[in-house]
Amino acid sequence: MSVVARPAPADEVPVDDTDAAAATPVPILLDERVDIDAMGGYGFRIQTGDGLTWAEQAVASGPLNEVTRTGQYRFLHPDGTVHLLTYTAGVNGFQPVSDMLPTPHPLEPWHIQQIEFAERQKAEAAAAAAEEEEEEEEGAGDV
Repeated sequence: MSVVARPAPADEVPVDDTDAAAATPVPILLDERVDIDAMGGYGFRIQTGDGLTWAEQAVASGPLNEVTRTGQYRFLHPDGTVHLLTYTAGVNGFQPVSDMLPTPHPLEPWHIQQIEFAERQKAEAAAAAAEEEEEEEEGAGDV
């Protein structure tokens, strides 16, 4: 016996409109924009009634007129924590800065010792391989 699951027809799916009815529009308090210029630069600042702010500026620079964007946004998490992120985006990619970004766990001293030990082993292996290669080249020259 096989069982096939399929969605219920649309007229049988219960609809919960309580969220849609309770949604309140968020007012836009600030909306400033700088039009795109001939080199691709632009800018904007936005602020909403629920505490969101976002500003970004793009400027072409360098010999190839690469566009670099700098900006920041800020909002409140449901628990009231402020989330602030500043960034630069351009030829070196997207580079965010924020206390809210995850960071790697700090290395313990024994971690560092193991890394240094592995690096020494790699260097010794590379030196041995290079020495072996030199000996083979010298031996081939004697023939």
